[in-house]
Amino acid sequence: MVRSSIIKVNHTVYTSTYNIRKGIKKLLATNDLMSFDTEVRSVYDKETRKEAKDYLKDVNTSDSLYKQAMLVKESSGLSFPSIVNTTHFIFGTSREESHIFVCNNPSIEMFIWEEIAKYEGTLLVHNSLFDLKIMYQRVKKLPKNFIDTSLLVKSMINHVDIWKAKVSLKELMGSYYDPKWVLMEDYEPEDLKNKDFISYCAIDGAATMYLYELILEELENAKTE
Repeated sequence: MVRSSIIKVNHTVYTSTYNIRKGIKKLLATNDLMSFDTEVRSVYDKETRKEAKDYLKDVNTSDSLYKQAMLVKESSGLSFPSIVNTTHFIFGTSREESHIFVCNNPSIEMFIWEEIAKYEGTLLVHNSLFDLKIMYQRVKKLPKNFIDTSLLVKSMINHVDIWKAKVSLKELMGSYYDPKWVLMEDYEPEDLKNKDFISYCAIDGAATMYLYELILEELENAKTE
């Protein structure tokens, strides 16, 4: 995909319990189509994981303690849903607009998941196997209507040479947005409201919306060929 110009993404951030509860209800009630993404981190902070790593140096560690320490040491946002926290809920409403809900406690996380489960519109999720497995583990429900944009693209550009069929969001949309988005490496900032990380989240939401627009254009063009 060729970039014509960098798209600047505007975003609204919700951090207080009151604004999150009010904002999520309004957002879901006034939009029929949105993209959806999450950011997560291990329930074990970096210091605890470091302690577990140091503990594993003890050659006398028993098997059960060794396994527990390994679980802590190796945990990350990619771990099983039961040992991660959802820190950011991201909704894109256009190619240049996102809403980000910063979640710092389990009760507000559960509230947001329950609200998503009631949403009557359609959610665009890039790689639903990641985000929605967390949702199902939390509330035993999936969104009523969702489209996985990564699967859509995979079906359109499938190729025997895997490197020619990469469908990560950054591979597909990186040329349209701030290059810093693609270069982001720290997915567990100490400050959940870190400005750079919030911008990263915002682009995720907007880029998925824009990707869906491009998919629809390609499908429409295919009808006339």
